[in-house]
Amino acid sequence: MNDLDNSLPELTKLLDQRLAVVGTLAESLEASRLALGRNDAEAIARGAAHQAELCRQWSHLEEQLRAQAARRRIQAPAAAAADAPDAERSLQLETDWQALATRIGYLTRVHWSLLRHMQRSLAVWSRVAASCAPTYAPVASFTVPQPNPRAGE
Repeated sequence: MNDLDNSLPELTKLLDQRLAVVGTLAESLEASRLALGRNDAEAIARGAAHQAELCRQWSHLEEQLRAQAARRRIQAPAAAAADAPDAERSLQLETDWQALATRIGYLTRVHWSLLRHMQRSLAVWSRVAASCAPTYAPVASFTVPQPNPRAGE
């Protein structure tokens, strides 16, 4: 058994992990979409932190996959025929990946739209608050008048 035979299960495992992480990212984006709709700042922050961690994990898996691909390219000429049984699994992984890519693309467009709407709402509230600022600003020279003790004489 050569190194290429050993790398195929590892490569499949990495691809499965990548699909799982990206699937979890899609679920997290859907949960955050609800938080954005409710303007729940705490849930939005938690979701963003969770999504950042998932993106970090995804990047790490992508680095591992690139390293595996480089090793396979070096060893590939001798094992081109050995990949035939894995073709069906590769096709399934590709189909799952395309479905997740479409889902993530849709969810990120929805997030972008919701965040843009939230930004507009905040801009309106900011202008309202700024227009009211002169009316409710504290007066620095305001003093309470003291009664005149001679006024009653």
